[in-house]
Amino acid sequence: MDNIDQKILKELNRNCRITKTELAKIVNMTPPAVNTRIEQLEAEGIIKRYTIEVDLDKMGYTHQVFIETQMEYYSHEKYLQFIHSQRNSIRHHYKISGEMNYMIHGAFHSNDELNTFLEKLNKYANYKVLDVISELI
Repeated sequence: MDNIDQKILKELNRNCRITKTELAKIVNMTPPAVNTRIEQLEAEGIIKRYTIEVDLDKMGYTHQVFIETQMEYYSHEKYLQFIHSQRNSIRHHYKISGEMNYMIHGAFHSNDELNTFLEKLNKYANYKVLDVISELI
């Protein structure tokens, strides 16, 4: 990766729907050259997917939380199966270092929905909940 690839990635990160023509102007290249570089970044697995960012509040997900989880048992298979079954409430799920094993970024429509999720989660892991107050960026 060189500086041009990094500029392309930066612009795609800002707006993944930017046209190749617009992107080419920004990085001072031709659209076919930009397209070739993007295809190469995809082939190398640097660009894994294109996505959108949504306004969770406008979608009714008024309760955003980070939940740190800790397993009591060495096997995490049942926990991970539970997490997979809850994909509608989970925005991101990370394996982390430190005292806890995983971190969940969740979004819920209400306190009741969050509470129901936590009651189910408690069967598989101990947890600590951090409420999101506001997003700064």
